[in-house]
Amino acid sequence: MGFLDELSEGIANTTRDIGKMAQNAGDMTKLQYDKKVKESELLKLYEKLGRKYYEEHKDEESEEIKEITAVHLRLKEISDEIMSLKGGKACPKCGALVKSGSKFCSACGEKIDDIFEE
Repeated sequence: MGFLDELSEGIANTTRDIGKMAQNAGDMTKLQYDKKVKESELLKLYEKLGRKYYEEHKDEESEEIKEITAVHLRLKEISDEIMSLKGGKACPKCGALVKSGSKFCSACGEKIDDIFEE
């Protein structure tokens, strides 16, 4: 085998090796992406299960339930403050901003009765 044959074979082997490495890198990227997608899906399922559990047990006195309820109440207070600064209140049905004096929510159409009475 001459020098050029060896060189040609070496180049062919290197090209195959690079092709395999590129394919492996592509496979690895796809698998990592698939893993992230499934991890995200799992987190959403846990969240859904947690929300369901909370809704079914929110009247119980466990520390975790109390903590979640306290955060819900604080979020409502913060939302109410934001709505007040914007010159309105939250729609009781959809949470959208309802300007003072409005008779209906412009987002969902809910009839607004007495949310502005203090």
